[in-house]
Amino acid sequence: MSDHWDGYDSIGGSLPLDLVNTVSWRRDPVRREDRLSAPVRLSEWVVLVGAGPERLEISEAVLETVKAFRETLYRVLVSDPPDVAALRKPLVAAYRHAGLAPSLPLRWTVPLENDAALPHFLALATEDLLRSGELARIRECEGPGCGWIFTDHTRNRSRRWCSSSDCGNRARAKRHYDKGRG
Repeated sequence: MSDHWDGYDSIGGSLPLDLVNTVSWRRDPVRREDRLSAPVRLSEWVVLVGAGPERLEISEAVLETVKAFRETLYRVLVSDPPDVAALRKPLVAAYRHAGLAPSLPLRWTVPLENDAALPHFLALATEDLLRSGELARIRECEGPGCGWIFTDHTRNRSRRWCSSSDCGNRARAKRHYDKGRG
């Protein structure tokens, strides 16, 4: 795995949220970094998050499709009300390529046999997330400029940052600095 992924943690709590988080500093145009900058990066990410057992040979077209889906998903997650209609096209396409898993409960799956399956695989994973009871726990990091999305698994639903040691630490340091100045 390349150094390209240094500083990336799969903190989202699910594959779709980790996909959204491949953009670092999403809300800060100066620091914004798209970690899916090339097909090989997407292939590395698939392995990094455990979605596939080996590297897929990813085409530029699939990379662009996945990135467009990622941005659609981000908008769905942060808009109020969410524009769920934007997910219709990728989900319909995913179901065209899906099969039923051979067990109950019923579950549609798309095996990651090649790069063309990846957008469909991600769309079905997104549908699973958006149908789950976890939906009410999905949050956007409060760190200025961060924009990472995560599932808050704290008992009292009080998580505020993508990472306590990253954005959380910055917020505490800023609060301490501001307190000393005032």
